[in-house]
Amino acid sequence: MINILGGGLSGLSAAINLAKEGEAVTVYEKRNDIGGQIKPNYQAVSKIGDNINKYLNSLNLNPDFDVTLISKAYICTRKRDIFVSLAESSALVLRGGKTSLEYGLYKEAKSLGVKFEFNSNKKENEVDIVAIGPKWCDAVAFGAVYENLNFEKDCFLNMYDERFSPTGWYLYIVPFPDGKFEVINCVSQPYVSQVKKLFFAAIKEREILKEIIGENKPIHYFGGFGGVAMPKSAVVCGRIYVGESAGFQDSFRGFGIKYALESGYLAAKSIVHNKDYDKLWKKRFKKELKKSFSRRFAITLLKDKLPEFYFRNIKDNDVVDFRKETPKGIVIDVLEELCYRLEFVRKRVTGHW
Repeated sequence: MINILGGGLSGLSAAINLAKEGEAVTVYEKRNDIGGQIKPNYQAVSKIGDNINKYLNSLNLNPDFDVTLISKAYICTRKRDIFVSLAESSALVLRGGKTSLEYGLYKEAKSLGVKFEFNSNKKENEVDIVAIGPKWCDAVAFGAVYENLNFEKDCFLNMYDERFSPTGWYLYIVPFPDGKFEVINCVSQPYVSQVKKLFFAAIKEREILKEIIGENKPIHYFGGFGGVAMPKSAVVCGRIYVGESAGFQDSFRGFGIKYALESGYLAAKSIVHNKDYDKLWKKRFKKELKKSFSRRFAITLLKDKLPEFYFRNIKDNDVVDFRKETPKGIVIDVLEELCYRLEFVRKRVTGHW
């Protein structure tokens, strides 16, 4: 019997893969349902493009869930608002609710015989896999849901403006279920306590946001928080930590779905095949995590000047491909390693990423 604490994406990914290998699995969830802590909203899966089902199948996952495709974008820096088309559509998956990704995984797990105990008081030292999400706060998101916005349903907006999203974070607009839209601002420490104030300042002061939102009032507000780390080991006293329980999250832009699903998959693989979990996750995505920390250092240092420079050659109505990798080479590798190390020095000095 394999016991998993937490019924989020990482715990469900592990449960499904274990069950498919013939293991008896029980998931202990402190809430009374799956995804109950998440108000329904669409989220991106980093570097997957539009073929989300192919990606999930590569992890032995086959859930039914709601997805929407994005083909256009506004890229907003402090100085410019640029409208572009995407070379490849990007998939946004629904989080929260009965048609969400996590609920689809829950139904798949149930069909495989995985047992669920809700309203559980199970402790970490009583399970084999810990998948309870972040236990510390490095960054927060706060925003609101609107309807009747002057905005297209297959479009998103990313705004980089240090006045409202300090230290290189961003504000974004994406579609929301039932034809609505969500407007979200993201900040990290030490600005967490100011996130609401900065959100309202942005929608009051940025012209493009005033044009999009107009006189519309929010239907409701919502938000969340995340924690990041680069653990030396994600195994503690024989327990495997997955997803944000281990700190697996992109520290540059906050993406975490991919690491949650993959770490759950690798946790199951390590148990079934008696593999070293730390070696598996380090081989799979440690390099990506390192890049996110090096980029976090660069954007914290240069702030909104970095996206201004990065998008300098993009003009209105251009077709852009955000899948393109950054330039490679020895010099780039050395710079990334230096920035990675300096980010951890900065963390020790300031106490935050």
